[in-house]
Amino acid sequence: MTSVSVIASAPANTMLMGEHAVLFGHSALVCALTQRIYVGANKRSDGQIVIESELGQFQCSLSDLDGQIRESSSFSFVLQALALCDLVEGVQLVIESDFEHTLGLGSSAAVTVAALGAIELLTKGQLDAQAVMSLGIESIRKVQGRGSGADVAASALGGIVKFQAKPVSAHKVNLSAEAWQGAPNLRLVYCGYKTPTPIVIEHVAQAASKEPKLFQQLYEQMGACVDTTVDTLTNEDWQTFAQSMDQYQNLMRDLGVSDETIETIIQLGQNQAKTDALFGAKISGSGLGDCVLLIGSEQLDWPHTQMSIQIDPQGLRQETDLPSQTHHETLS
Repeated sequence: MTSVSVIASAPANTMLMGEHAVLFGHSALVCALTQRIYVGANKRSDGQIVIESELGQFQCSLSDLDGQIRESSSFSFVLQALALCDLVEGVQLVIESDFEHTLGLGSSAAVTVAALGAIELLTKGQLDAQAVMSLGIESIRKVQGRGSGADVAASALGGIVKFQAKPVSAHKVNLSAEAWQGAPNLRLVYCGYKTPTPIVIEHVAQAASKEPKLFQQLYEQMGACVDTTVDTLTNEDWQTFAQSMDQYQNLMRDLGVSDETIETIIQLGQNQAKTDALFGAKISGSGLGDCVLLIGSEQLDWPHTQMSIQIDPQGLRQETDLPSQTHHETLS
């Protein structure tokens, strides 16, 4: 096991609401989750960039970093983040995760934030979540071409974040400790497939080009739904929050990004819910696959991955151990 001198972690994340509309100047609500990605870092004197993770190993010289970013790589998000750090010497990173990167929990944003945090600790000896967020959003946008950066804001700041993309604005929604403890169960249910976000965005753009006024109205309604929901959360009114999720899902249907599988998952959740019980459901992400977010739902009879999730009030933070080190000490 590689020893590391500093460790930073960043939470997974999921979009509560604001998909698509956030790309057109409206607010989104995104939250951090208790699952985390950890990045340990060491300085290297040989000018090499070395990465160890469950996805494999990577090595290149610092001088070749820009060239490696242009090649498709499992480590493209981490490499781009390193390129923005103006490194003057080599670095070794060890990456560990609490969750599968295929689950749609914002692993790209989380690993970007954790890597930038580890480099900050290595070079400056302290963490600045706002600075990491800004650099992380720049990094993610360089890799993806398009993307709001809302997931980066949640991983950096933690809790529930109200986010606007242009110009970037991110503020945590204030909730009391009692509200966090009283928050209902959230469940993410994977459709079994995912349409890449750029393809979904292009699909919506083509539809919008035929009916621009209709889509502009949809985005405005989506933005208004988010604004109302922030007030709902501040008042700790989870029942109305669930209704807001349903309202946003209706708008996603009108946008054309809800498909048969998504609707089947929602129906399964509704069938399980008791009359008058708190229940809400919507797409989490761009749509046409990926995940459905349910509130107030127990385990579904569904063949693909699903998981109960909790919102984490904490964002980027310093750690004393990697999970594998803690596990090893427990076994010893």
